[in-house]
Formats: sequence, C-alpha cells, structure tokens
Amino acid sequence: MLLRDINLRYAALKLIRDAVEDAMKAEKAEHLEALEASAEESGAKSWNVTLGGEKVAAVTLAQRAGGPKVVDEDALAEHLEAARPDMVETVKRLKPWAAKEILASIVDATEDGGVTKDGEIVPGIVMVEAGAPYQSLRWDAKTDGKDVVADAIRSGALRDLLADTGLPMLEQR
Repeated sequence: MLLRDINLRYAALKLIRDAVEDAMKAEKAEHLEALEASAEESGAKSWNVTLGGEKVAAVTLAQRAGGPKVVDEDALAEHLEAARPDMVETVKRLKPWAAKEILASIVDATEDGGVTKDGEIVPGIVMVEAGAPYQSLRWDAKTDGKDVVADAIRSGALRDLLADTGLPMLEQR
C-alpha cells in the first residue's frame, strides 16, 4: 500500500474514532440515566438488546464494589511470610490465590491495615468506597449479536436510529 493511501486510511479511521468517542460521551450519560430510572421504577438491573425480535446483547446496570483492596503487596507478603507461608510463592511474592483469600476475610480496616474476621491486622490493605453505577454490554454469542448489529449498520437498517449521533458516515443526505 502506498504511503498516501496509508495516510488517507489513517485519517478516515481517526475521523470515525473521534466521531464515535464524541457520540459515546453524550450517549453514555443519557443511557446511564435511562437505565437508572428504569431500575428504580422496575427493580430490573439487566435488559435484553434486541434487533428484529432477536436478542443481540444484554445491558446490565452494574456498580463497582467497595471493600478491601491490596495497596501494598510487599507489606502484605512480608506479613504473610511469617503468618501464612503457604500463601507466599517467593520472597515478597504472593501466590495468585492468596490476595483473593485474604481480601475475602477482611471485615474492616484501620490505619495499620485490614482487619480479618479473627481480628488479625493485615498490613497493606485499605477499604475503598463503592464506585458509581455504570453500564455493561455483553454481546450474545448464540446469535452472533455483534455480527447482526454490524450487518444492520451496513445495510442502513439503523440509519434513522443513528442519524442524530454526529457520525458523518451515518447522517442522511
């Protein structure tokens, strides 16, 4: 491919990416607001996304969990070397399952670290607040949801639905 073609391809993809990013910023906030309102009204936290009566994806209103978090793995590993050597792989290196098990045992935190159910103070752990709600979309694998939606976009079937998004390739002329 010639450099002029590579440059044009790059410019076109950047135009698409920038337009999609701008559209998603506005859409994401509006979408989240609609999901939260629907969840409050109906109690639902998950909704199917359909196209032509066929499920193509699912949208879930999720929330980042709060709770204990390892912030100093070295301090935790040093503590566990003495208290629970079976959780330490090498010097100051936790075994992959160890942090998860320790975090599951944490019920509180102090300045000195996490507090386990047994009252043990485990250094290197703090409590974090739960995050703000967010939306999560999972494509339906049974129906190849991504492909179904991509085909609908290519065919123009979603042109009216997407016309006001600011995406130049979808605006009606």
